[in-house]
Amino acid sequence: MSKKSVTITVDENIWELAKDKLPCSRSEFFENQLRLYLDIEDPEAKIVEKISKKENEINVLKDKLCTIRREKQLRLEASNVFENAMVTINRLHDRLGCVGRNQIRNVAKRCDVPSNELEKHVVDQGLTVVNFKEVPK
Repeated sequence: MSKKSVTITVDENIWELAKDKLPCSRSEFFENQLRLYLDIEDPEAKIVEKISKKENEINVLKDKLCTIRREKQLRLEASNVFENAMVTINRLHDRLGCVGRNQIRNVAKRCDVPSNELEKHVVDQGLTVVNFKEVPK
């Protein structure tokens, strides 16, 4: 595309200020502003815009993937934390057919794990939990 030299009239102070403040040449700035005003599409700008949009989508997906992996790692670490407690819980459940919340609290205290997290883990393992169960004699 060929360029044409034109003459425009601009206030002298504004012209000098534009020279210092604009991120591009004044000619390029005016050409870009005319394109925007006239709604003339720049194919290169369109492609750059599409690339930028796709990169943003990729970044969002990468962030979601990192979140899922972090949660998965936390669940894996949590299951290892409950390993010792689950030996006792499984023994109680096998003997009684269910396990009481009071028993879960006692085992959690003895194994130094959070009782509410242990109870959630027990439920996730598919064991039956009741409100209260006596300790077998």
